[in-house]
Amino acid sequence: MVIGVFGLSASGKTTLFSLLTGMQLDPATRRKDGVTGTALVHDPRVDELASIFNPKKVTQASLTFTDMPGFDLEATRGEKSRVMQFIQNSDALLCVVRAFVNPAVAWPAKCDTPAAQLDTIRTELLLRDLAVVENRLERIAETERKRHKLSDEEQKERKLLTAVREQLEDEQPVSRQELTPAESKTLGTYCLFTAKPIIVAVNTDEHQLSAKSYPDQACVKEQCSANGFAYIELSGKIESDISQFDETDRELFLREYGFTESGIQRLSRVVYEHVGLISFLTVGEDEVKAWTIRRNTCARDAAGAIHTRLAETFVRAEVIPHKTFMAVGCMKRANAQNLVRLAGKDEIVNDGDIFHVRASG
Repeated sequence: MVIGVFGLSASGKTTLFSLLTGMQLDPATRRKDGVTGTALVHDPRVDELASIFNPKKVTQASLTFTDMPGFDLEATRGEKSRVMQFIQNSDALLCVVRAFVNPAVAWPAKCDTPAAQLDTIRTELLLRDLAVVENRLERIAETERKRHKLSDEEQKERKLLTAVREQLEDEQPVSRQELTPAESKTLGTYCLFTAKPIIVAVNTDEHQLSAKSYPDQACVKEQCSANGFAYIELSGKIESDISQFDETDRELFLREYGFTESGIQRLSRVVYEHVGLISFLTVGEDEVKAWTIRRNTCARDAAGAIHTRLAETFVRAEVIPHKTFMAVGCMKRANAQNLVRLAGKDEIVNDGDIFHVRASG
């Protein structure tokens, strides 16, 4: 899964991307292409299990992010389309909205408030989707003119796209429309922007973060709620500063702001959860690892995430929730108390399940 990092110019999105991935990019450099990197999703449960098993290796879950070129409202139509093409190939969008005040950094044209930026981004995504839907409807109409009839599938598609178009015109994102699984699958072929999970990260300054307030905050939160966007506030400037601190100083600094973890850790977790991902855990002396799967994944498919052969030879999985395991502290006691259950191939794996595959051969 790839998360596209998107925002207007001077929003601070490249700074956040660099902090997420550890890649050193110059925010002032104008780029024509996206840059891809991997971000760890820190899970305290992995740390707890590592303290018990003392493994040779500890592996956290991760996400792939692509930092898009900044979206410049004054750019040419071709330049805007180029940026949107990068976004279209993403599975989800992390939209960075600027709230921080810095006289040395100009605001995007006509977007000098967070609410205006978010509305501009939302409108752009809706209009792009509307253009895709209308283009497909025109092609279906052309097919009907040539053949004088449509197949049953084409008629269903036209009916679906007509309904979607009406709701897009009413500024309703595809993700908020009532669709059957079959309809969602059909629309999936068009890579519609507003069908993707969207996370809004408001980039604040130190004073705004301390006050837990910034201009238009209520309006931005309302827009996110109405459109089904996940929402988080953090300060790229502060995150850059504390990334240079040692662990003790970092914890003290965060405590002053009322946080127990960094904004980057919070952001990666919010993204992870909003796009519908969970982690199951494997443990042992060699490695403690968090594995990433989609919510509602069955046990056999979870085994396949470890290795495809495990899915093919799957017999059962030994499963115990992380909290249950931590209450007893070791696998021997967990087994003695019958806390470990056997899961069949179709059983759903839950977030935080400690998972061991029994396979044939």
